[in-house]
Amino acid sequence: MPRSLAGLLAGLALLFAVAWAGGDHGSWLWPFAGRMHPLLVHLPIGVLGLALIADAAGRSPARAGLRPLVPFALALGAWAAIAAGLAGIILASWGSYDPAGLRWHQRLGLATAVVATCTYWLYRRATIRGLVPSIAYHASAGTLLIALVVGGHLGGSLSRGDGYLTKFLPDGARQAMGLAGAREATWLTVGNPDTTHVYQALIQPMLTARCGACHNTERKKGGLVLTAAAGLQAGGRQGKVVVPGRADQSEIIVRLSLPPGHTDAMPPDRPIPNAELLLMRWWIDQGASLEVTLGDISRPSAVRPTLAAYGLEDLPAGIFALDPPVADSASLAQAGASGLALQRLGVSTEYLSVDATSVGPGWDRGRLALLRPIATSIAWLNLSNTTTDDSSLAVLESMSRLTRLHLAHTRVTDAGLQHLGRMPYLEYLNLVGTAVGDEGLRALEHLSRLRAVYLWGTRVTDSGVERLHRALPRATVQLGAPLRSDPPARLASGAPRAR
Repeated sequence: MPRSLAGLLAGLALLFAVAWAGGDHGSWLWPFAGRMHPLLVHLPIGVLGLALIADAAGRSPARAGLRPLVPFALALGAWAAIAAGLAGIILASWGSYDPAGLRWHQRLGLATAVVATCTYWLYRRATIRGLVPSIAYHASAGTLLIALVVGGHLGGSLSRGDGYLTKFLPDGARQAMGLAGAREATWLTVGNPDTTHVYQALIQPMLTARCGACHNTERKKGGLVLTAAAGLQAGGRQGKVVVPGRADQSEIIVRLSLPPGHTDAMPPDRPIPNAELLLMRWWIDQGASLEVTLGDISRPSAVRPTLAAYGLEDLPAGIFALDPPVADSASLAQAGASGLALQRLGVSTEYLSVDATSVGPGWDRGRLALLRPIATSIAWLNLSNTTTDDSSLAVLESMSRLTRLHLAHTRVTDAGLQHLGRMPYLEYLNLVGTAVGDEGLRALEHLSRLRAVYLWGTRVTDSGVERLHRALPRATVQLGAPLRSDPPARLASGAPRAR
């Protein structure tokens, strides 16, 4: 075996030994050596690229003088790939990179060193025997080219951000490559805000990208895993890293906020962008819930500019995140002819507001039944001062997208409120002047979107209001005069508070 090939094989053995052992060791020399990777990595790309170009050009008789350059460049490129791979493996242990991208970049780096060595050996063997390079050589050279291009792309994305090499491609080229348009790529894409969880959509991707290289299930630096919700909640060897509702007291925020170069700063090599840190603080201050959705979480003024920059401030929520069915024109006409006042909530929506207060003494359940065919298009319904009773409310069970319901001064009792259980989007309920009592409020406790309930002139007591507040802490309930004692939940006496 020629000494040049034996040396390359020894270098490959060292490379794979370091890859297996990892580069996270307690000497200053290791991170210093890892920082050489950006310097070394360009050498194999350039030299191996030169070898492939010289090989292709040297097949022409006019450029046959380039052929002796090929084996030399392949050997030098293989050695450079081994050196760059060694530094890269060490750097990966001291940096913070996306785990998935890093894993593939490492694999392609190792493959480049191996394939470059094979390509060199195949070309040298053919040259010594005076033969034309074999099909195996050409397959190896093609594989080498692919490994260089794809591995280089992943390396650029790891060091400069995802999509670094494709950022300025025209939309036509991006579309041909299956990439999002330039404008679409700058916006976070989410589904229905009411079913999109803040943690899953925003927080976990940030933790994985910024902290996942050091705090994953394999490395667990400090005993902490940040690539899954369970790891974040469990904390590390120093205890919990998140204090729900108190971002400034959460260890993860303290570490992320430390200046670059500080011994305890996270990530160790490059600070997290301020916008991402602000989103992390916001989520923790709002309770650090894994279940809270984009449509339900509070949005203080301090975080709104950042949310707007991510395209998350004016997301349609509630029923407006759904596609409303278009109401049948004949059903609309029939309901209107009965005296019910119907109109759209706005020019850009199909949702309807229905008002029965002008019907007068002739009101009956038959007119309310006329709304059944268009029930899922009704968002607001005003039945105040009508003879609506408990049995009439059975029609409302089909109005699954109702958000505002006025039942003031009707004949509704506790039994009638049982029909409101199928209104998951109900936000406003007016029961002023009805015979509703504490027992009836129990039917409202699972309506998580309920934000305003008016109960003046009812049989509801202070204890009933307190119970409802415990179930719906974000709801504003108006019973009349506020309690003299300070209850554990809000008991409002003014207008409903805006979220």
